[in-house]
Amino acid sequence: MMTLRDIVHGTTVLIDASVLLYARNRRSPQCRELLTRCEQGAVNGVITLSTLEEFSHRCLVQEAVGNGLAAVNPVHTLAADPKLVCQLNAYADSVRDLLDCSLVIAESHAQDFHVALELQKQFGLLIHDALNLAVARRHTIKDIAIVGPAFDQVPGLILYKPEEIAP
Repeated sequence: MMTLRDIVHGTTVLIDASVLLYARNRRSPQCRELLTRCEQGAVNGVITLSTLEEFSHRCLVQEAVGNGLAAVNPVHTLAADPKLVCQLNAYADSVRDLLDCSLVIAESHAQDFHVALELQKQFGLLIHDALNLAVARRHTIKDIAIVGPAFDQVPGLILYKPEEIAP
């Protein structure tokens, strides 16, 4: 397994939302180090709009749960009571910080969804992962920083994972 520290200087790497969340929540020093390397220009970090949305959503839900506003089914609770969403602020700061950092946001095109559907069928990926892979392929990005096994079965990729997080 390649670790996040194995990413060579100058590499362009697609960064999954899981890496961003582990860095934000201070659960992985290697995830934080990767984002620092991106800020310093040593690594060219790329995220997709889909990743930005997932990061935003998960930060919102984590904040709601952490504040005791929504415990059992947080997404349902928040959707049913917009006033609860209005009480949340920390997640938005995290999203703004991400938008202000040096990560490049690769846009998705309608054709990426067609490709993603084929990748999903071929490799059994969830649609979010398949869309990210479709965008990465269009941008000729083979290096992916991720936590977990989502792309383990996809040939031709170079996967980097934080070694301090057990699979």
